[in-house]
Amino acid sequence: MNQKVGFWLIPAAADRQFFQEVIDRLAENYAAFSFTPHVTIYWGEFADDESLNEILDRAVRGIKAFSLQCDRILYTDQFTKTLFVQFHPSTTLSQITETIRNQSKHPSDFTLNPHLSLMYKHLNADMKQSIVSTISLPRTEVFFDEIQVLLTPNTAQTQADIENIRSVITDRLRVSSE
Repeated sequence: MNQKVGFWLIPAAADRQFFQEVIDRLAENYAAFSFTPHVTIYWGEFADDESLNEILDRAVRGIKAFSLQCDRILYTDQFTKTLFVQFHPSTTLSQITETIRNQSKHPSDFTLNPHLSLMYKHLNADMKQSIVSTISLPRTEVFFDEIQVLLTPNTAQTQADIENIRSVITDRLRVSSE
């Protein structure tokens, strides 16, 4: 039986703490819910006999921790992109995504669009625009040093879907000085 699997890029400690605080504050203030700050780098179907550890190992071989350059804070009508930080494209990130896709027996049509969501909630555009105006980023780049592999439901449209995501692998990327 095939399963849906997500690959998440996780911010390093200081950036993770900042974004977790923003996500938690928004969840509390707007009756949303909290989740781990992340950038989805791939999402697709994998067969039970595919080794997610091997796929991840190949995807990050030779890759050290790296940063993504922030573009701006945006919002959409998509549940998982209610409010988010949009990042500029990254060659390193594209390489990881393509390696995962190429290692999969059933490559998905996932399109890499590097962003870090700040809230999952259906809100009207005026409310989203108002909230975005209250958020400022401390730096123009975010440092990432971890990738998580997660088993996911087929959709991510409700809180219940998000709560059913389960992390199965965590891999730390080496920092350059290590």
